Amino acid sequence: MFFLPALPRDRVRLTALLAGLVLLVTAVTMGGSPAQAREEARARATSSDSRGHFSVATLNLRKGMRVAGMRHDIGQVIDGHASLIGFQERLFSRPALRASLPKSWTLLMPKGPTGTDDNPIAFDKRVWDLEKTWPVLLTGKTWRRYSGQTAHDQYGVVAVLRHRRTGHTVRALSFHLPNHLHNRRTGGPNYANRGGVEAMWRMASRIRSLEEDTPDAHQFVAMCDCNVTENRDTGDALVKGRITRPLRLETNYSADDHGGSGIDYVMGERDSDFRIRSFHSYRHLVTDHPGIVATFERVR
Repeated sequence: MFFLPALPRDRVRLTALLAGLVLLVTAVTMGGSPAQAREEARARATSSDSRGHFSVATLNLRKGMRVAGMRHDIGQVIDGHASLIGFQERLFSRPALRASLPKSWTLLMPKGPTGTDDNPIAFDKRVWDLEKTWPVLLTGKTWRRYSGQTAHDQYGVVAVLRHRRTGHTVRALSFHLPNHLHNRRTGGPNYANRGGVEAMWRMASRIRSLEEDTPDAHQFVAMCDCNVTENRDTGDALVKGRITRPLRLETNYSADDHGGSGIDYVMGERDSDFRIRSFHSYRHLVTDHPGIVATFERVR
């Protein structure tokens, strides 16, 4: 019998090292980077929308936040599978807010001179097709909290979005309702700020008009940083009495047994094919407000 001569020890080590490098390069090529893996996971999550559900978020980003902080907070609600986000109380932050969004997302804001509350909407272009959008003046004036002086006009943003896979169409509205409009003791309107309360009444009227003009084929979805807790919203002149009850809107409060976030609302129609089935509150954020991600599921 003939035996092959033994390879030198250095050559064995070199061969093993080269084999290990080949395996490592192959694994990286096949697996991709961690960032790529996260992006693919999000793509798989958004593709699940075709099975009859989508998620909507509302997030209040504190004024003066830097891009890094905005990106952190926005990333939290996006990781909660939100494909549509309403922002509240944005002032001169348009470039920073755009820089904080993923490249696949589009930001919708009023054009021209804007007031204290721009309340933009952001949506994932991979999930939604934009059909129409326009800024809507919801109130004629707002009032500064401490001075009581007239502030800028308050805007809300409306977007008509069509789901790319299911064809489901939503008319999404993002607006803001300050917490100093309600009396913390009685739960009713704070008539010491009569001008602000009347501005809220005008806003509620505009929201009802928008909902009533929504075609039957569209679902009406609203996102609001209301700052009104469930147990204090007892009057007929606040969110439940002026907006949710007349429009038969369900909120994240009625969609879960945990009592809601106490600060943010996501609202949808009770008689729609898509209803709020669950929501999650994100509190470990840079801002001092929680973020809410509500999941709508098909029920018919």
